[in-house]
This record gives sequence, structure tokens and C-alpha cells, in this order.
Amino acid sequence: MLGSLLIRGCSRVLIILSSLQAWCSILIHFQPFYIGGLDSVSGTENSALGAMFTFIGVFVLSLGGMYYDANYKKEPAPEDDGTANGAEGYQLSKGDVPTYGTSS
Repeated sequence: MLGSLLIRGCSRVLIILSSLQAWCSILIHFQPFYIGGLDSVSGTENSALGAMFTFIGVFVLSLGGMYYDANYKKEPAPEDDGTANGAEGYQLSKGDVPTYGTSS
């Protein structure tokens, strides 16, 4: 459930941000005088389009990774049988515990 919710939310973010990047590219192409400090209109337009397509590509790969993790990487939860393998008996170290910082 959380995986599908994340995918839907991230898809909305993709649509909004890629629309904004496309709008910047259109604005640079048709009305570059509204943006001050542009040296090369064609180079800036190509950079905006390249950023948009790179963003979409990375985002699609991320969505694929989230989908894969949500559906194919299931790990069974450990059973709590009272041994050190369960959640109640979990310890970080099973060897000798150092005594520095204690009063013993």
C-alpha cells in the first residue's frame, strides 16, 4: 500500500516538475527577452530540454526501483521464539562486552 502511494505521489511530482521545465524551455525559445542575462538562447534552451529529459529518465528509473522493491524484495519477519534470533533477544554483540565507562 505504501509503495503504490509513493509511486502515485512521485508521479504527480514528475508531472508538475517536468511541466515547469518544459515551460522554461518554451519561454526561452519564444520569449528570451523576459529572462535577463542569457548569453546564448539556443544553448540555454538545449540545456533546459536536456535537464528535463534527464529528470524524466532518472525519475522513471526511480519509479521502477520502487516498484521492484515493493513487489519483489519481500523479506520474512524473524519469528520471536525467545532465543537470540528473535526481536526480544536481539543483541549487537555476543562476545565480551568492554568494561570501560562502567564502575566495575
